[in-house]
Amino acid sequence: MQIDARQLRYFVAVAEELNFTRAAERLNVVQQSLSSAIARLEAAVGFKLFERSSRAVTLTERGSQWLPHAREALAAIDRAQMAADDLAAGAAGTLRVGLVATAAIELTPRVLRGFAERHPQVQLRTEHYGFEDPTGGLRDHKTDVAIVRPPFAVDELDLIVVASEPRYIALASEHRLAQRASVTFDELVDEPWIEIVESDPVWCEFWRVSDRRSTPPRVGASGRTLDDLLEAARAGRAVGLVPASVARSQTWPGLAFVQVSDVPQSDVAIAWRQDRRSALVEKFIALATDR
Repeated sequence: MQIDARQLRYFVAVAEELNFTRAAERLNVVQQSLSSAIARLEAAVGFKLFERSSRAVTLTERGSQWLPHAREALAAIDRAQMAADDLAAGAAGTLRVGLVATAAIELTPRVLRGFAERHPQVQLRTEHYGFEDPTGGLRDHKTDVAIVRPPFAVDELDLIVVASEPRYIALASEHRLAQRASVTFDELVDEPWIEIVESDPVWCEFWRVSDRRSTPPRVGASGRTLDDLLEAARAGRAVGLVPASVARSQTWPGLAFVQVSDVPQSDVAIAWRQDRRSALVEKFIALATDR
């Protein structure tokens, strides 16, 4: 006699509930059908799975030993079903994911790991982008979906904000404000700032807080990457804003990070091109926004 998936689901439900009535309600079946299915399963495996009395249901020793294998088999069946669904929907293939200054946030590894576990038939390719392309490759069609920090000037993108965090100023550890718990933007406006070259203009304006300035910032250094910014700050040549997660993850000697209390927070968003919202992109969005 062969074992089928329905019998395994019935067994796991009874093993978790240790009550046939509750298990039947959970499975939306009549109790007699459940009892009959468990009896057929016991005949198939060749040993009793449960000890039953008028007051309690308990797993037998062999039933307890077999339960992890039943769960593992069901998980494999579920993965196979998801793979079949993806293939039927044309969703198998490769998903290119761009990442922009988001490696330090908990969301990034959770979403990437979760997607790989749920869709093992999909080849997941990740690419890190620096300040030169805050859209994470979407601007030039190099990626299908990206975890980014808006805003930016590209109009052909859609996005969903999934998190927000404060912004911190990166300073040399001997800077006059380095020991403060927080500062206001007015205390920083006259500092020499880093100029990010060859990047999205809207994104740059957000990070130098242009809407709070009456004149352009005084430029103390220029760069293209986060390391350029941090090195300039450590050397006392320029200051620059970074997200809280980046500030908390840095261990460079000679650097200090102080929260700027009165500037808007940095959003983290899932972004995609309006003309490329494929089945795989849909699945990635669904996973990233499932809180």
